Amino acid sequence: MTSASTTGYGDISAVTFWGQFSTILLIYGLGITLLAQIASDYVELRLTRKEMRIKGRMRWDDMQNHILIINTPKYDAERYLGLLIDQICQTPELIDIPIQILTPAFPEGLPLDLRSQGVVHHTGDALEDGMLESAGAHKAKYIIVLCQDNQDSHSDSLTFDTLHRIQALNSSAFIMAEAINDTNRPRFKSAGAKAVIRPVRAYPEMLVRSLIAPGTEQVLEDLFRHQGDHTIRLNVRLEKVTWAQVVTTLIQNDIGTALGYVGENGDIVTHPQTHSIINAEGLIILINDDQELPSNEEISRLFKC
Repeated sequence: MTSASTTGYGDISAVTFWGQFSTILLIYGLGITLLAQIASDYVELRLTRKEMRIKGRMRWDDMQNHILIINTPKYDAERYLGLLIDQICQTPELIDIPIQILTPAFPEGLPLDLRSQGVVHHTGDALEDGMLESAGAHKAKYIIVLCQDNQDSHSDSLTFDTLHRIQALNSSAFIMAEAINDTNRPRFKSAGAKAVIRPVRAYPEMLVRSLIAPGTEQVLEDLFRHQGDHTIRLNVRLEKVTWAQVVTTLIQNDIGTALGYVGENGDIVTHPQTHSIINAEGLIILINDDQELPSNEEISRLFKC
């Protein structure tokens, strides 16, 4: 063994011809060759495992309390995932939580910028038997079910099936799902989704916000449409009033909720300090769609009283 491992000749050695001949055969034929084969197999195994890990062919059995992202958008998936992961990593409540993606979209491996952030993935379809278990859906802390194609309403059916499969695993994760059709929201929630949001690809921040503050997605979505609560700009000039006066005056007169103001230089200032004194060229307020507003002149008079 000492000779075959090339660590030294050793204190015991063959003396006779046949002993020396046998030693040569054993060292070269079995010792060195066998050690080389073992080393080669070990390196090959490590390379194979690395390749499987990169291509998402391994089970991450040791991963738990993670964020599991199921599916990827059909269009511009790499860019969207980059924005989404970046937003997750910048959110203090989520910054230390590992992230795994379950998708068939990257069979050759995730983009390098995602892998550099510690993101791993499992290659497969969530609707295939055993895939959710392989991705550790039953051990995840958060599960995000993305809409595969936000231009195809049939994607809601696939999302609904995925939610049912997650529900069958008795997962305790907070589940957020994307819905194209608003009428499917109750069905998604009955299938276990705690939050349902439209697939807004330009603003992944909305999705992340709904994870850490459930319910805010409804408020944010309403701001993007005219029905329900929405924001407007009141072109009223205010001088030397406190922000507290602005907020209370608007609420007491059933005008709306102040969100910010337009400064004299045109900058928008949102949520200023309560007792800060402001000079404004306009107000940004939140109102209901059936709310009747007084004229700008009447609103200006309220602050001069």
